[in-house]
Amino acid sequence: MAETAKARYAKMKAKRDPYLRRARDCAELTIPYLMPPEGHNEHSTMPEPYQGLGARAVVSLSARLMVAMYPPGKPSFKLDIPPEQRIAQGEMAIGTDIVQGLVLSEQLIQAEIERKQWRRATNLALQYLLVTGNALEMMQPDNSIRVFRLDQYCVSRDITGAVKEIITEEYLSPEALPESARKLVAADDFSQNSVPLYTHCKMDKTGIFVCYQEINGKKVAGSEGKYETLPYNALRYTSVIGEDYGRGKVDEHLPDLRTCDALSKSMLDGAAMASRNVTMIRPNAAGGLNLRRRFAKADNGDIIVGNPEDVVMLQFSNNSGMQLCANELERQTRELSAAFLMGAETVRDSERTTAFEVRKMTEQLEGTLGGVYSQLNADMQQARMSRLVLQMKRSGQLPPWPDGMIEPVILTGLEALGREQDISRVQTALQFIQGMPPETLAYVKFSELLGKAFHGLNLPDAVRSEEEVQQIQQQQQQQAAMQQGAQAMAGAAGQAVGGMAGEQAMMQQ
Repeated sequence: MAETAKARYAKMKAKRDPYLRRARDCAELTIPYLMPPEGHNEHSTMPEPYQGLGARAVVSLSARLMVAMYPPGKPSFKLDIPPEQRIAQGEMAIGTDIVQGLVLSEQLIQAEIERKQWRRATNLALQYLLVTGNALEMMQPDNSIRVFRLDQYCVSRDITGAVKEIITEEYLSPEALPESARKLVAADDFSQNSVPLYTHCKMDKTGIFVCYQEINGKKVAGSEGKYETLPYNALRYTSVIGEDYGRGKVDEHLPDLRTCDALSKSMLDGAAMASRNVTMIRPNAAGGLNLRRRFAKADNGDIIVGNPEDVVMLQFSNNSGMQLCANELERQTRELSAAFLMGAETVRDSERTTAFEVRKMTEQLEGTLGGVYSQLNADMQQARMSRLVLQMKRSGQLPPWPDGMIEPVILTGLEALGREQDISRVQTALQFIQGMPPETLAYVKFSELLGKAFHGLNLPDAVRSEEEVQQIQQQQQQQAAMQQGAQAMAGAAGQAVGGMAGEQAMMQQ
């Protein structure tokens, strides 16, 4: 009997549990709802840390990564023809018409990304990666992105880190299921208003992923499918050789966060103790119980008759310890803020974001995260773009170019300024040829320079194609020829009129 997806998921959970426990520890000190405690429901309470530095650090760094991956008003990718295709065609250079078509296709893809609000899903996935180190993305048929957290899926990889098997576990309402799947729901599931749905994807010997869905140990009719490009993408913040799951940024600084949380608790407790006002009266003081009553009922500024030596106000005397605790907390806060880039400048969310701002942001991310930004950006966006291009071609939203002819290239790190670098190169070339002799200008392809400049400015419609330029030149030549002909006819007519006038004058004489 074949193993069910539920049984396979139960076996894979044992390998996932250490990472899941570590992820819950990291979420408890930062954003607890990203990975709730085991058995959490809507009636239970979340852990409450004694500091908010962890949450601010995760939100700040995830926002920076998201803006760097999807800069406002700038594409995060470009379409290009692979070098092997150029060699096969015998032309390494790309024509202006082809470049214009690629830029127009990029605009269609970018518009679809904006419509499906990828930035929201990206920000959530980045927060999961920073805190738990793992996240699973799914490209849905409508090109939107859905994110799964670590306790909702299991993954298995080979020694190279490539995904071989993915199983997701979802709890859905039986009424929300289609009629074909509702037949598999048991009576107990209807009473509990929840049924587990398992989606199992596994690579076969040919490299194709075979997927199906299962309810109560039975396959859902019509859920089977095969994929060359899997709609799922199991992401890791940092990978460890031989491990199926990754480690997060918070995991790297977990001791510092624990120290910061403990110091914050000590500061709160000390402040609460220092704010208490307690009055002590000597047991054998004159007046005894009557003196205590008079002190309790006295208002501010009242006069009470008594011996000052019988009354003492207790004061908090551990100020040096509080100062030491405050200094250590400030040091830990400063180090964590630097590690999560909380004190650095951000890229403005506007259409006029300059290249210098993007370059400065990427340099900070590369230097602080140690290259994780470029690796994460490529792993996340390459799978997204490959699946998005495939689905848009199937739905007719993109031209049906042959497979392997055009591929999306993710602009990562400092390469995110790719098209702006083309503009700067064009400007450098124009400045270079200004001092060249006029006879050398014939070797320069000004149409190619003009096309690269306007395509880099994301204005492909502002550049005419070669055919349009030839038509305009032909029209100009025809107009010039017609003007020359008209001028010649006018000159001949003038000479004829002048000759006739001369003959009439001679006849009159």
